[in-house]
Amino acid sequence: MGEHLKNTREWIQHSVKSDGQEPVQTGDNRFFLGHQDEDEVQEFLTKEELANPVQAFKAVKTRLPMYVPIINWIKSYSKQDLIGDLLSSITVAIMLVPQGLAYAILAGLPPVLGLYSGWLPLVIYSFMGSCKQLAVGPEALLSVLLGSILANYPDEVVVSISHSLAFLVGIISFLFGVFQFGFLGSILSRWVLSGFINAVAFIIAISQLDALIGVIFHGHMGPYEKFIYAIRHIKEAERATIILSIGCIVFLFGMKFFKQFLVKKMGWKNAKYIPDIMIVVIVCIVITAIFRLDNKGVAILGEVKGGFPTPSFPDLNYKTLQELLPQAFLMVIVGFVEATAVSKQLATKHNYSISSNRELVAFGTANILGSMFGSYPVFSSIPRTAIQDMAGSRTCLSGFLTSCLLLITCIFLTGLFKFLPKATMASIIFVAAFGLLELHEVVFLWKTRSWGDLVQFMVAFLATFILEVELGILISVGMCIFLVLKHSSSPHVYSVLGRVPGTNRFKDVAKFPEAEPIEGILLIRIDEVLYFANISQFKQLLAEIERMMDKSINVTGSGSTPLQSIIINVVNIPVMDASALLTIEEMVEAYHSRNIKIAFVQMSDKIKESFKKSGLYAIITPQYIFDSNYEAVTFLENNANHPDVHISMPTNSAFEEDQDDDHNSNNSSSLKQQQTQQHNHHLSHLDEDSPTNGAILADGLKFDDYSDPDSDEFITKK
Repeated sequence: MGEHLKNTREWIQHSVKSDGQEPVQTGDNRFFLGHQDEDEVQEFLTKEELANPVQAFKAVKTRLPMYVPIINWIKSYSKQDLIGDLLSSITVAIMLVPQGLAYAILAGLPPVLGLYSGWLPLVIYSFMGSCKQLAVGPEALLSVLLGSILANYPDEVVVSISHSLAFLVGIISFLFGVFQFGFLGSILSRWVLSGFINAVAFIIAISQLDALIGVIFHGHMGPYEKFIYAIRHIKEAERATIILSIGCIVFLFGMKFFKQFLVKKMGWKNAKYIPDIMIVVIVCIVITAIFRLDNKGVAILGEVKGGFPTPSFPDLNYKTLQELLPQAFLMVIVGFVEATAVSKQLATKHNYSISSNRELVAFGTANILGSMFGSYPVFSSIPRTAIQDMAGSRTCLSGFLTSCLLLITCIFLTGLFKFLPKATMASIIFVAAFGLLELHEVVFLWKTRSWGDLVQFMVAFLATFILEVELGILISVGMCIFLVLKHSSSPHVYSVLGRVPGTNRFKDVAKFPEAEPIEGILLIRIDEVLYFANISQFKQLLAEIERMMDKSINVTGSGSTPLQSIIINVVNIPVMDASALLTIEEMVEAYHSRNIKIAFVQMSDKIKESFKKSGLYAIITPQYIFDSNYEAVTFLENNANHPDVHISMPTNSAFEEDQDDDHNSNNSSSLKQQQTQQHNHHLSHLDEDSPTNGAILADGLKFDDYSDPDSDEFITKK
């Protein structure tokens, strides 16, 4: 509101008519309403359908593919799709197996749970998900968050708590999807989310220092405390572990650049399929087993108890629900925002659509059923999603094939990882953490001098890094909610309208500084919904504009007419809540007590009905409700000039054609004649020589000149 109010102030100050003073033009400032894509809102079953079994069956048959998309796309599945899905599933499975083991350890859980978490959730999402390249399963961000939660519980209950948390995450996500809460994906600011993710990347990297150098951390430490402790106790580090870690990190980073070189310089496109993570895992296992590095201070994974996960319902009680519900809500927000960002990017890239609400249902179902088969909370993994996309994934079946390979590993191949060094898994996580860094966005903010956004980034980054993940999420989400509420509580998108000289047209003064003020009349158009959060700001807005008008008149000494009437154009307001209606009623009565008339223009039937029910319609009176700005201005100007004479305006039907097309400046001659006759009839009582301050008569315009009266380029909400 501040910038637009500033432009309005300049316009008022420089456009007040004074002898020999020309209006000063300000720049062409444009204010736009934000556009946001919304999911299609459609109930799965209506009340009428639930009451009729036949209709309910037909509705389920029709709408089920919306929530289980595989029903549609499997019909056109081709051999080319199978080849692409098979290649991508093998590539992702090779990456997911060591990552799953490592992320489970990162969360403070037995390694095999990382494999279980990448099995059934992938199966569920392949049936219910709408993003064809999304890789669902364990990932670094949620693993760190889960680890910070489980650190508050004894070791003997952490597994049970992780399953309970997965179940709650699933329930919340499912309900959010059913009740159309997909908009939550847009709550977090891009820069707040970026600051949070960058902080988590550093936290993840630092959290692996103990495994990378072989130093044992005692007690619970924050990330900066761990970093300082590791530096001070570097002499206690295991040399073999450090050498192994450095070798793994150099190899993984080197392979990233080497694959890029092969693809871009050598033209070998298949180089992106080189399984660098699996290579380093196999090599380290072989070296450790042959040279028995475990006897030389290198910590190894040891026996991994695999097999098919035994199904069991999560242990839920009132105390558990009370403790975990806030944590589950935060995990849903973070996981869903992260998944939404990458899935919408892929949908745009591959030209298909996704539904945020149905994605929530898919993630919710995956976590609910996964929690019964050994899974902890999962959403999507950004690095694996990028690999799955590059590897040629064509449909969600690639996720199903990946889950099959993962299940085979769980049942038959876990024994192969006995000699896998923990330093190798830490190296994998360490390199993946650097993949989360988005430092280029900080550079962008600095270049564009976006200081407000940079502050958001730094607050989220420092809060998360210094105060750890949980408090960082609370502060980040709280800051975003505050910014959203602050924005919505202020009707900053409004337009003060003035008359274009020599015409009956009314333009936004911020965009058309040549538009002149109307003597004694404030014409304002509100372009946002008025409700409890911003109606008080609207009230203050009118008072501020009136104060500026009075101040400008006093300063310039122009002798202009003080404020006599306020015209509020509500064409862009579809509804008002009770708070807005009551406040407007109080405003109207207060203005009436000061002999200031209030008129409303282009009121929708819904708003009019609300005004009638609240009694506001009777207070305003139908005489002050108009179909166009021109009607309202002409009526109020002539009413002000001749208060003892009743000035009637043309009937609404006379303006219907003009209102249907704001850019139609040539009305039919019969319509003009009808309007002219009506005006002449009502103006016959007026003295033709009487002086007038109104611009309509002062400019010498004829009353039959109805040329485009409302061409203000409305931003109409549909």
